[in-house]
Amino acid sequence: MTTCITIDLLRHGEAAAGKKLLGVTDEPLTDLGWQQMHAVVQAKNAQFDLIVSSPLLRCQVFANDLAKNLNVPLKINKQFQEINFGQWDGQLLAELYSSDAADDLFQFMQNPLSITPPQGEAYIIFEQRVLDAWQELLLTLQQNNIEHCLLVTHGGVIRTIISDVLGFPATHLCRLEVPYACLSRIHYYQGSPASLSFHNGSLIEYNL
Repeated sequence: MTTCITIDLLRHGEAAAGKKLLGVTDEPLTDLGWQQMHAVVQAKNAQFDLIVSSPLLRCQVFANDLAKNLNVPLKINKQFQEINFGQWDGQLLAELYSSDAADDLFQFMQNPLSITPPQGEAYIIFEQRVLDAWQELLLTLQQNNIEHCLLVTHGGVIRTIISDVLGFPATHLCRLEVPYACLSRIHYYQGSPASLSFHNGSLIEYNL
């Protein structure tokens, strides 16, 4: 029987920047952000064979702490970092939506393929790097007989992976809510399409 590979996608918790548009802007977690992430992964039998993380502080510091506590290997992969929002990156959302950038930002959120943030990363480039890294991760897990992996990453990355798994277009990305510390589970069998097991759950809730 083909082994099922489980990949848990975990978004970072609240970051110190508050309600800003965080892409590559490197902000650490708040105390609440730490609590949010710990609350999701706490379970008596919580165990991973590998943890993979974005290099940005709001992901990497927690991933490193969890890897040490569980005594499992950690790999940092910059391909799983958030999209670069260019001139919008790191700015307060309230200010962006009351500025001259509001219409362009709204258009980007409705259809990221239709516009690129000024001096930022085109969504099609972001999507390609994320999905290339995702396929490489699946192959690595398969080749190394790793059955359970945790990927600590960002909302845009998680939306992009799930949109690929479920086959919905980029115009629907923002219809998928990915709150802080959102946990989603993907199952993958070699030779078969990956499937979404649950979205925005916790290890405690699912007794896993």
